[in-house]
Amino acid sequence: MNNNLIKNEKGSVIIIVVLLMTVLMGCAALILDIGRVYIEQSKLQNAIDAASLAAAQDLPDTSKATDSANHYIILNGYTPADISINFSNSNMRIDISGSKVITYSFAKVLGFDSTTVNLSASADRKSIGAAFDYTLFSGSGTDTLSLNGSNFYIGGSTHTNYQFNMNGSSQTITGACEAVSTIKINGSNINVNNRMPGAPFVEMSDFSEIIRIKAENAGQSYVGNQNFNGSFLDIDSPIYVDGNVTINGSHFTGKGCILATGNISFNGSNLNESSSDAVCFYSKNGNIIVNGSNAVLDGIVYAPKGKITMNGSNQTIHGRVIGNEVGFNGSNISIIGGTSELLSLSSSSVKLTK
Repeated sequence: MNNNLIKNEKGSVIIIVVLLMTVLMGCAALILDIGRVYIEQSKLQNAIDAASLAAAQDLPDTSKATDSANHYIILNGYTPADISINFSNSNMRIDISGSKVITYSFAKVLGFDSTTVNLSASADRKSIGAAFDYTLFSGSGTDTLSLNGSNFYIGGSTHTNYQFNMNGSSQTITGACEAVSTIKINGSNINVNNRMPGAPFVEMSDFSEIIRIKAENAGQSYVGNQNFNGSFLDIDSPIYVDGNVTINGSHFTGKGCILATGNISFNGSNLNESSSDAVCFYSKNGNIIVNGSNAVLDGIVYAPKGKITMNGSNQTIHGRVIGNEVGFNGSNISIIGGTSELLSLSSSSVKLTK
């Protein structure tokens, strides 16, 4: 065999290997920088989403909304110079767009210096929903709201998106009794004067995201089930629990909301420290259960996707009971609506629209 031919072949292989290694290193460099771009996009999008949701709470005050948007952008590691803010829909909608130049670290060897990511989000402010106009509310379109037993007192109006049944004695609804379908009432000493079958369907609102964001920024966000046992908790800043919440003999001060992604259980708790306090207990996806006799709860219990169950006799709620389903197991139950409990709610709900 010709030695010169062998040498030429070896030289060609080395050249090919060098070229392949250069291409592979360039691809690896691109992959690393593309990963950085993806991470930065996610961080910036999350920051813009949070700023939009927080700022929408302040609409139609555009000055205050702008301050809130900038505040949340800074909390998430960016500057107001990274975003632009616009308002529309009679200042009830905020549009935030953001851009960030990302300088490549490795891809420069292939002639790529940087790229710019452009992201946006919009949020609308709307009424928190008509469901909170009622003292007792059942949002299910297939589950009957039933009051069976004796000595039920509803201080305010009731609404069900399906049927309403009442059977027993000494039962009172001081306001309107509304049902999208039928109303059936049987028994003695019944005081339900304003009966309104064929009422319009009423939606329930989801304002959990803004509560979660505010709780996280206030340092009151928890992962996993939480038990509150005989404690005093300040809820002027909301509390978010990614899990279930159990409340045993705790007292709550301030005006605000406790949001749980799972179930909320009360065991004989007197929730408020004084009449000036207002609490909303909000289960995003689960149920709310009130256990025990002689329980007194002050505030709003809200389970838009679950069932609220009151187990026991001589139970009193100074506030509102609003759930997808509502059930009672006992007698001598009073739900007395007022106005102070509404102070625990944001005056509106906000929703990302893009």
